[in-house]
Amino acid sequence: MSLIGKLSKKWCAGLRRMRLGSQFKHQYNCHPDFDLIRGETHCTVLWQQQVLASIPFAHTLSKTMDGPCWIVASGPSLAEADLHKIATFPTISLNCAIKKFVDHGLTPTHTIIVDHRVFEQQWECVTAAIQSGANCFFSFEGLSIIAERAPTLLQQGNIYLIESATRKYGVARWSIKQCLQQFQQDPEITLAADLLPYCRAIGFSHNLQKGVFAGKTVATWAVQLAFGLGYRAIYIVGMDLGGTGKAHFYADKNNPAPDFLRYYEPHIRGCFELAREASDKKGVKLYNLSLKSALPAQIIPKITFAEALQQIEDQTSSLK
Repeated sequence: MSLIGKLSKKWCAGLRRMRLGSQFKHQYNCHPDFDLIRGETHCTVLWQQQVLASIPFAHTLSKTMDGPCWIVASGPSLAEADLHKIATFPTISLNCAIKKFVDHGLTPTHTIIVDHRVFEQQWECVTAAIQSGANCFFSFEGLSIIAERAPTLLQQGNIYLIESATRKYGVARWSIKQCLQQFQQDPEITLAADLLPYCRAIGFSHNLQKGVFAGKTVATWAVQLAFGLGYRAIYIVGMDLGGTGKAHFYADKNNPAPDFLRYYEPHIRGCFELAREASDKKGVKLYNLSLKSALPAQIIPKITFAEALQQIEDQTSSLK
């Protein structure tokens, strides 16, 4: 792109941000030709004011699942996991963990990608997720990039829109005061009493229709998604959070620790403490199978891959 082209693009982006204003800051990364029309169960995706597809919201699958579920993150410890051992169970692939499934000739039940950087920089993970046939839970920023790059993918019929409770497309972002007024009176939303100034990002949602709390990592989205879908036992694989000193299972050995570690306090810790509270209250089992994870066992209990499989087998036997 020429210098004039780059300046023009930057100028147009600046004008668009001024038009959106600070209350719609969460939409800054969306392409200017992209738009969504919200409905009760679906949203209509537009490009240059032309309809591309109708995409259902994540909540249309609420409470349709049951039993155990494996959340598969892309931390270094995933390299040691044999996914064939959980091939018969429901799985949720996070971001580029889909590479592990593809390499093993397996298909996850669900995938979730909400970081716009994955859509921008690791496009092959997005296309692999969609083409796998799994239920794909994407952010609206992701839908914008798909609409720009490969709009026909939106018509595959397996894409769902999942949103943050406080950053929904076409809805002005609430202030901290407004969030407290809404959430503290809502029995389906739990906030951390000692982290109320962070209520726009740290919380736990029991209702997918109201959105989820971001917590600065896709793993927190995935846990709330698993709860919302109705799973009763959740086993998280490959969620190292930098505990191994490496970034991802597919990255170079010398790759630095992921940048989200800077958000461990209070975002990641706070959201997972609320997840543990929710699991205890609702009787949902929640375990971290990454023994070297930076997330302490005091927050989410740690067990081995083999122990998780044995636990499921024991539970199945007891029901016979």
